[in-house]
Amino acid sequence: MASGFDALDKALLVDALRMLEGAEMIDHSGHASVRRAGRILINDAVAPKRRLTAADLVEIDPEGQRLAGTGRPPLEFHIHTEIYRRRPDAGAVIHLHPRWSTLLTSVGAPYRPVFAQGALLGDIPVYDDPMSINTREAGAALAAALGAGPAILLKAHGATVVAEDLVTCFALAAYLEENASRQVAALGIGTPFVFDDVQRARIRERLWSMSLFRKTWDHYHARLG
Repeated sequence: MASGFDALDKALLVDALRMLEGAEMIDHSGHASVRRAGRILINDAVAPKRRLTAADLVEIDPEGQRLAGTGRPPLEFHIHTEIYRRRPDAGAVIHLHPRWSTLLTSVGAPYRPVFAQGALLGDIPVYDDPMSINTREAGAALAAALGAGPAILLKAHGATVVAEDLVTCFALAAYLEENASRQVAALGIGTPFVFDDVQRARIRERLWSMSLFRKTWDHYHARLG
C-alpha cells in the first residue's frame, strides 16, 4: 500500500526521535507519531533511536493495523491512537520517559511552572496508573485524563505531550522536562518561585509562537551528529 506521508514528514519524525534520545528525554521504549488523513506514522518498536532512519518508521491505521513499513508499532501505540481518536486538533503525539518529570510523579510532587517556557504547558494532570498503556481501554483512560490539554504525566512512568504539529510537540516536551529539572533542583535548595495565573497568561500571550518553537527545534537539531 502506498505511503500517506512524504519524505519530509519522515525526516522530521526521525530527527525528532533522535533529538529526544540525545537529550535523554526518550529511551529505548519511547515513541513519537504524526497523523495525516487518518493515518499515523510512528517509530517501530525495536530500532535504536540514535541510528533511526525513515526505514524504521511504520504507518498504522486508527486501530493499530500496519499500513506501510516492515517493523511493528510499539506496544503502547494505544496512547497515540486513542489520543488522536479523542483529539481532532492533535497532529503529533510524543510519549517520553523523562528523568525529572518522572521523579516528580514518583514522590507525588505536582508539576509547577518555575520558568517561563514551562508555564506554556499550564496545569498538567497526572495519570495514576503506572502500568504500560498497552490496551485500548488504558489508552482511552489516558486520553480522557489528558482532556484538552497539551500534556499529561504518567505516575512513575513518564509523560505524553500533544500538539497540532511535530515542531510544537517537540518544543513543549523539551520545556516540560527542563521545567521539571529546574523544579527538582530548586526543591533541593528551598521553596521554588512559581509563576502565578496572571503571569502564566501573559507568558502564553507573548511566548506561544511558532518562531519560539522552531528556535527550540533548531537548538536541539544543531546537536545531532
